[in-house]
Amino acid sequence: MTVPTRIYLTGFMGSGKSTLGPRIADRLGYDFVDLDRHIEQAVGDTVQEIFANQGEEAFRRLEAEHLRAVSHADRMVIALGGGAVTREDNLRFAKKQGRLIYLRMTPRRLADRLEKRAASRPMLHEKGRPLSGDALRKRIASLLAEREVFYEQAHIVMDVGPGPVDSNVSKVMEALERERGK
Repeated sequence: MTVPTRIYLTGFMGSGKSTLGPRIADRLGYDFVDLDRHIEQAVGDTVQEIFANQGEEAFRRLEAEHLRAVSHADRMVIALGGGAVTREDNLRFAKKQGRLIYLRMTPRRLADRLEKRAASRPMLHEKGRPLSGDALRKRIASLLAEREVFYEQAHIVMDVGPGPVDSNVSKVMEALERERGK
């Protein structure tokens, strides 16, 4: 199968980008980069600390800078942060540099997956505290509604099911094959 030299995974936090990404890369013989982890290693702070100490704008600038830095190499699968493509320049860049895949998941399923991890997700906080229950579900639905217009511009939009990870990896591989045939 001939695949693009770079594959970018986008979607809401918790949609499986960091889980599916390494497995997709492994199947293709590509390298994998999680953009948030790359930023954390370069800066020496967690995403949560960057948000708290420098603000979202500072993080988004770092995100754009590091997106371009990791995109210099070929044969890469890159997991983008959930808000990366909400910046038009990042969206255009990823689409031009490779294939952008949106891993779509319902707000309810996202909330179920993120309930225990909200503390480490700055966008799921209010007044410095992690959201939970109905407040968490409402925040996820609201953020997803704002971001979906960007996510839906991906080359491939794929519903991520509740099944085994390998099943979702196979679905991505099949979608890439279909995309190649267009």
